[in-house]
Amino acid sequence: MNAALATALLLALGTLLGLVRSWRARPRRVLLRSLLQVAVALALWLCLWPPSLQQSFRPDQLTVLTPAATPAQIAGADAAAVVLPGVVAPAALEPVADLATALRHHPQAQRLRVIGGGLPARDRDAARGRLAAFDAAPLPPGIVELAAPGVVGVGARWRLTGRVNAAPGARVELHDPAGAVAASAPTDAQGQFELDVTAKAAGTVDYSLRALDARGAVLDTLPVPLAVRAGERLRLLLLAGAPAAQLKYLRRWALDAGLDLDSRIDLSTGIALREGDARLDPATLAATDLVIIDERAWAGLDDARKQALHDAVAAGLGLLLRASGPLPPAVAQDWRALGFATTATAAREVAVAHALGASPPLVLTALPLVPAAADAALLLRGDDGTPLALWRASGRGRVGMIGFDGDWKFVLGGTPAAQAGLWSALVTQLARAHATAAPQLPQRAQVGERAVLCGVADGDEVEDSQGRRSALLAVAGPAATQCAAYWPVAAGWHALVRGTGRWPFAVLADAADGALARAARADATQALLGALPATDAGAAARARALPRWPFWLAFLGLAGLLWWLERPRH
Repeated sequence: MNAALATALLLALGTLLGLVRSWRARPRRVLLRSLLQVAVALALWLCLWPPSLQQSFRPDQLTVLTPAATPAQIAGADAAAVVLPGVVAPAALEPVADLATALRHHPQAQRLRVIGGGLPARDRDAARGRLAAFDAAPLPPGIVELAAPGVVGVGARWRLTGRVNAAPGARVELHDPAGAVAASAPTDAQGQFELDVTAKAAGTVDYSLRALDARGAVLDTLPVPLAVRAGERLRLLLLAGAPAAQLKYLRRWALDAGLDLDSRIDLSTGIALREGDARLDPATLAATDLVIIDERAWAGLDDARKQALHDAVAAGLGLLLRASGPLPPAVAQDWRALGFATTATAAREVAVAHALGASPPLVLTALPLVPAAADAALLLRGDDGTPLALWRASGRGRVGMIGFDGDWKFVLGGTPAAQAGLWSALVTQLARAHATAAPQLPQRAQVGERAVLCGVADGDEVEDSQGRRSALLAVAGPAATQCAAYWPVAAGWHALVRGTGRWPFAVLADAADGALARAARADATQALLGALPATDAGAAARARALPRWPFWLAFLGLAGLLWWLERPRH
């Protein structure tokens, strides 16, 4: 005799004795009391031995509960589901240390159904090629998407983009290490945002990104580490046929940015303002990274110097054609040979708020010509789509053309960073490419998770934030590079060390419960979904016990009502 049958017999015997006693005494409402006695016994038995329902399942499919699973998802999970660490689930479900352990316990499982926030990094390899379904838990309010460079050059304007989830009317603020607001912007209807910031000095900078709700309360905070590199010391050659305000502030920016600038600005016939060596001979051009020349200076070049420029560009020199007005026919023909045609139009003011990401909106003067090239890419355009700067490849070098003025007004108007960012982008895109290649470092490495460093060499080491060094084991990676894995154990700035060279990268503290980490985990799990081969395993059924608490509440209610009917009355 099993325990359930023994319990049923004892309850039946007790109920029968109670019924006999009630009918002999013939109290008031004897029929109601009898029915309640039977109902109380039945509710107690169902509480002790709840009934089971037949549940359909696939024998070859395993349900996996992951962290952040909601109570509703846990309640609706398969009775044979496994539970990963971090999930508070009923004791009846099988807890496992990781997915690989679960697959060893269930060797028949060829398909996985994942429920909750998604698989952590340690379990994704085990799930590859097996994931059939992913029931994702809803993401919490906060920053769920973030894209930012890990390394920028001094003076460069870098962009931070992302998305805030479930927070209508939110805005974001980027705070510098001193707590000052470096940039801010509202989110759009989808929660998307963009921030533009200028890198001012070389070194490592720890920014903080805050998401504020419509009432101004802090919704989420994320660290945004940035490494600012001094970069190569470029050499520029500036040639102009007349002085201009744009040239004055361009020269000032180049000197402030640490560039080597040689220039020659003609003042009148035979008189010019010279700085450094401004010759256009092959030796000078070979040592120069970018030549900036306007149409007046070009008109004064002879065929030999034009040919020297053509040859230098083919060898890797950058050339920026700076139009300051309508082009003379001879200059227009020469520049057309370089790939740029111009169309006459009227000068007008063009807003460039989106392109430069500055607030308040900035305005440039579009010159009375529109540059065009069939194989050129846009460097700068106005908010209305007007092309203001283009570039195209020519041999091993690049040739660009600009058709705007008025950027010097940014400096006078109190937004020098916009002018610096504009010229930094132009020079960076067009200047001669140098052979030195920096290693590819992780942008948002986290404590306890594998970080991959590519472009490493034998003998490279990683120095952590505590000054401890770890040797790297380089293996063949993509695109004929060598890569190495590194598992950080401490947060803070680390550095890849190679001889006297150092390349910093940041390691963030573990934030598994944050909105961004949960979104990344869900996206990584979603990416594992794929078409699985059909299997012959059909549907099967198994019993799943119903929860006890409804029967327990019913027992308490019925027993209380029976006591109320049978209590002594005086």
